[in-house]
Amino acid sequence: MSWSHFRTFVWLRWRLRMNQLRRGGVASTILLVLLAVALVGLSLGLFTACLLVGLLALPAMPQEAAIFVWDGLIVLFLFFWSIGLLTDLQRSEALALDKLLHLPVSLSGAFAINYLSSLLSITLVLFLPPMLGLTLATIITHGFKALLILPLLCAFIFMVTALTYQFQGWLASLMANKRRRQTIIVAVTIGFILLCQTPSLFFNVLQPWKSEPRIASAQAQAEQEALRQAVAEGKLSQAEFQKKEAELKKAQKEENRAAGMQKLRSIAATTRWINLAFPPGWLPLGAVLAVEGSAWPALLGTLGMSILGAASLYRGYHTTLRIYTGAYSSGKVRSAPVSAPRPAEKPVSNLVERQLPWLDEQTSAVALATLRGMLRAPEVKMMCIGPIILVIVFGAMFFTRQMDVPQFFRPLLAFVGLFMVFVCAIQLVGNQFGWDRGGFRMFVLSPAPRRRILLGKNLAFAPLLLGLGACLMIVLQVLAPLRLTDVLALFPLALSMFLLFCMQANLLAILVPLRIAPGSFKPAHTPLIPILMQLAFFMIMPAVLSLALVPFLVAMLLEWARLVGPGWPIAFVLGVLECAAVVLAYRMCLDWEGEFFHQRELTILEKVVAKDS
Repeated sequence: MSWSHFRTFVWLRWRLRMNQLRRGGVASTILLVLLAVALVGLSLGLFTACLLVGLLALPAMPQEAAIFVWDGLIVLFLFFWSIGLLTDLQRSEALALDKLLHLPVSLSGAFAINYLSSLLSITLVLFLPPMLGLTLATIITHGFKALLILPLLCAFIFMVTALTYQFQGWLASLMANKRRRQTIIVAVTIGFILLCQTPSLFFNVLQPWKSEPRIASAQAQAEQEALRQAVAEGKLSQAEFQKKEAELKKAQKEENRAAGMQKLRSIAATTRWINLAFPPGWLPLGAVLAVEGSAWPALLGTLGMSILGAASLYRGYHTTLRIYTGAYSSGKVRSAPVSAPRPAEKPVSNLVERQLPWLDEQTSAVALATLRGMLRAPEVKMMCIGPIILVIVFGAMFFTRQMDVPQFFRPLLAFVGLFMVFVCAIQLVGNQFGWDRGGFRMFVLSPAPRRRILLGKNLAFAPLLLGLGACLMIVLQVLAPLRLTDVLALFPLALSMFLLFCMQANLLAILVPLRIAPGSFKPAHTPLIPILMQLAFFMIMPAVLSLALVPFLVAMLLEWARLVGPGWPIAFVLGVLECAAVVLAYRMCLDWEGEFFHQRELTILEKVVAKDS
């Protein structure tokens, strides 16, 4: 690629970014500039902090502590880098190569430009300065032998970015088949979530930090007993006893310190073997060994990570070449096999053709069509994973720690479990029109009253949310059984929380519609103002949903004051009355939200149907 081509691509990328900022509005541009300034300030702050840690703290700490500091930086960097990767599972190209193939530009040049543009990420801006600060501090404190850390750090960044770029190309080749696209997105995201939860499960179940209490040696106990006996017999004065006891405690403290250092060395040795087994660990291992005077591990680590990065780019380029030359989409068209005619069968009614009882035809059609769409959508599967993982984590805590929650407070656990279900669903229900995309035109052209559309949407979410809540309640009943009166009170509690949640989610979906790109889980264009409005709703939601907890709180207060017995169904009776009031409020709010929906439906249509640019 010539220098003029390079300048043209840089200019084109800059113009595309400026156009995206203009579409977001003046307020979004100002907020983005403020966030960019804050990001730069945070990056400089982290650089200064790591520089001071390397200059002041690490020299005063044991030599084994350096590898833990480096490992902590690497783990945090890889974690946030993976999150950034998952925000866009599609081919993250700055410039679409298929639009450049007709230009006199080589594919390798455009591939190189896209790879270099992938280096401009928030994670790299945040974590590269701290690593440079720690490296600079190590060079200052240990001399020129620590200069080997610089090429080692460059090789590490090159390896991670190249592997990431190859992974994105491999995913693009798999997602060339659109039928597999959403399944791959769900599988990769679920795998990442489970991988992130593995340390939590490990620490909660095995609790490796929990060690046996330190017991003084038999000799120290014997000496203490001898001192007490001598004081009792009058052979030692109180001052001499205190002096000898202080010396004995000091010796015991030194013994415990030596045991702790031995354990630290053992953990550090195990950590070194783990770093040797995984390529990202070659940076901490090479940095520590370079300081200790061994240069070969740093040189070999630099060479190894550079080879891995070069091989990844080589494979990524050939994968990209095969994608854009049609290798993954070409193939012979197979003729459909001719089958024998089947006898006529009785037609089976489809789900969307059925009629829900006690509902009019329009509301029933909206509810069943929405439910059918959700059963096929991968984002709904992702939403269901959240409560399941939370059940596994907190269930493991109950089983391992044997938490004995008083019967008095167990209904609060049920409220927390239901609240977690609604929190996991806020992005789905709070943007219910954004997931419809082009299908939202059906609602605009439909003669159905808008309140019936909202009611049908809410009824479609009821089996999913209340079903997940019921599963959580069953698990809670196994781990921390509730009284029969409290179990009965859970039914009006769940219904009240669901209706309160729907009232908020409907308003959020009407006010802040965000179009979701097909096959993705994130909005196609995300202005900051709608995101801030969603955060505001998210902060208000706990206060609104906590209104459903009032019957339990009243029952707990009466029971605590001993005005009623523990078996009285106060929470159930008050819950039924409150649920009736919530149903009435929901009907009134639904009428108002239906009118508001009718006023903003064209604005919503413009937002959710707008094409990506």
